[in-house]
Amino acid sequence: MNKLTEQDLLKTVMESESWEDVIYNIVSIEGLDPWDIDIVKLADSFLRYIENIKMLDFRIPAKIVFVAAILLKLKTETLFPKEKEEESVIPEINEDEFKELREKLQQIKLTPPLERMPTRTVTLDELVEALRKAMKVKERKEYRRHALGKKVANHINVSEEDIEKRIENLLKEIEDLTKLLKKEKVEFSRLVDKWEREEIVKHFLPLLYLANRGDVTAEQEEFFKEIYVSKKK
Repeated sequence: MNKLTEQDLLKTVMESESWEDVIYNIVSIEGLDPWDIDIVKLADSFLRYIENIKMLDFRIPAKIVFVAAILLKLKTETLFPKEKEEESVIPEINEDEFKELREKLQQIKLTPPLERMPTRTVTLDELVEALRKAMKVKERKEYRRHALGKKVANHINVSEEDIEKRIENLLKEIEDLTKLLKKEKVEFSRLVDKWEREEIVKHFLPLLYLANRGDVTAEQEEFFKEIYVSKKK
């Protein structure tokens, strides 16, 4: 890339934050064959682009980092292919791998080209479409994680005063029930009025506090089975 085209590329993408624009511009500038994309050259140019953003102290969009991580992995698999070729164009990247690749991207050092092994032809359209699908999968996972976090927050985001009140109420319920049944241990299910998710959580969180403070013991012989609660003497 010459200086002018690098600046044009940076300006284009900084305005749109579109990873597709980055790829299309790189293919055009580097003169890559859209019918047979050179993954190694594309990955190297993409990483060089990120290096330039870092040098100019611009914020690197998360989607750009994600695409760079995938291209970096694709480059690795192109240079060091597995014995059995994967059917999918885009390799799946789990959370740990993504963190590791992201850290590598923070300290980019372009290495001399290595000898490449022959791989199946990938067109520009195939690559972009596969990257879009990978992006959607990542976004769906993030949405589910965010939604789950929000649900949990709704259950536990209560004032200290409210929690203390719940703890006191549950402790009294345990004391009253053990006296009534004349048992040392009572079933957790007996402490919950309605066996519904919200009610279970409302009782379970105070139980965890009580057990952690050493006021009660909570025993469960098997996972997902009954929890037996007893007040410590």
